[in-house]
Amino acid sequence: MAETGEGSRQQMPEALQLHGSDHPGLILVSTLLTKSNYLTWSYAIKRVLRAKMKLGFIDGTSLKPNATDVYFEQWIRVDSMVTTWILNCISKELVGGFMYANSARALWLDLEERYGECNGPVMYQLQREIASLVQGNMSVHGGIFLTLASSLG
Repeated sequence: MAETGEGSRQQMPEALQLHGSDHPGLILVSTLLTKSNYLTWSYAIKRVLRAKMKLGFIDGTSLKPNATDVYFEQWIRVDSMVTTWILNCISKELVGGFMYANSARALWLDLEERYGECNGPVMYQLQREIASLVQGNMSVHGGIFLTLASSLG
């Protein structure tokens, strides 16, 4: 809790705190990013970063402070950690193209630009999978349907 009175320091924001389990080797999700699974992968990454209170480092809401700010070095440290966590969750075939990202936000935007757009063949395949869920003899599993439907945008 923050202290009050003269000479007190403001408590460090939660987003800038790292905990004992937050280390550079951490793998946030069980499925690595490939050329074809960006949408589901990105949802999983965002969910974990939200739980760790670090989502702002990729969505642009945790802005880099001025170099004179008391939390500047800590922000750099946490941003580097988030960047490393994301890199740990990219397949070996793809990760080399992202190693030189200068921030978690820059990395996220690059990933989104390269893999985030849903092209024609992918949309066609998703539509076929949804149709088979709705028209087949088996019952529709809500989780599968929602995943496929959300992938269509």
